[in-house]
Amino acid sequence: MKNEKDLLSKKELLEIFLHHRVQSPFPGDWESIYRGSGYEFWGLREMEPTDDVKNIDWKATARTGTYYVREYLAESYYNLMILYDISRSVSFGRKELMQANIAVSLAYSAIVGNNGCGLILFADDVVSFLPPRMGWPHFMQILQAIADARPVRCGTTKLDPALGKLVGEVPESLTFILSDFLFPFDCGYHFQRGLHGRNRHEVKALIVLESCEKELPAGAKGLMPLSDSETNETVFLDLSKWRAYNESREKWLAETGDRLGRVGIDSLVLTPEEDFRRKINAFMQGARS
Repeated sequence: MKNEKDLLSKKELLEIFLHHRVQSPFPGDWESIYRGSGYEFWGLREMEPTDDVKNIDWKATARTGTYYVREYLAESYYNLMILYDISRSVSFGRKELMQANIAVSLAYSAIVGNNGCGLILFADDVVSFLPPRMGWPHFMQILQAIADARPVRCGTTKLDPALGKLVGEVPESLTFILSDFLFPFDCGYHFQRGLHGRNRHEVKALIVLESCEKELPAGAKGLMPLSDSETNETVFLDLSKWRAYNESREKWLAETGDRLGRVGIDSLVLTPEEDFRRKINAFMQGARS
């Protein structure tokens, strides 16, 4: 394979995984971060309306005056779901190619670990849905769907329909959302409806950005034309204002992470220059501690 930081083209992804010339890039024990209905005790949390009364921890409740329930680690088998943004904005630079590399790596690791894996392609609505299944033929279906995916022009990218599909069709999962999140997203409804209800889903957001969308190099100069991939409107960015631009991007990233965090989604920002395998592994290991 290429260097860890290199991105494979979609054609290379097809060829390299078709001939099994790859090792699993991620460990097989991520399921231990998923809290479910298994038997190993995980911890306590405040009771929610959808919780079963049989899980109430009466000692903690009596001690604090607040209802607490016990959570347990799920059994070792799990479904991994990938929510994959294919709106036009993701086609900017190397973002969609990076999403493809990440998604295929995640799917491969799930399949070789004898776990189920599924895929939801979305833009302003669900474009395609592959329910979670096990086995090599199903992995190749996922790989082919990602390789064949083309950017979808839409007025506004919408995450909620994809989350609705997840809640309605998949009972439990470890889910990764792959998107640049450059849209006013709303995921509150389906989280209230099911993601943290009886059908549980542990959801992580991987915010995939081109490097210049995260920050500009210090001392940059000149004008950069930027075209909105959804509206085709062109504006010019004054690179000499890199300091103000970087501050605004830092603020936006903080606000995006905060909005996701308020509904229980941990997030990680990734750019093409970074070793995404190392960063995702560290991110997931941190989620377990």
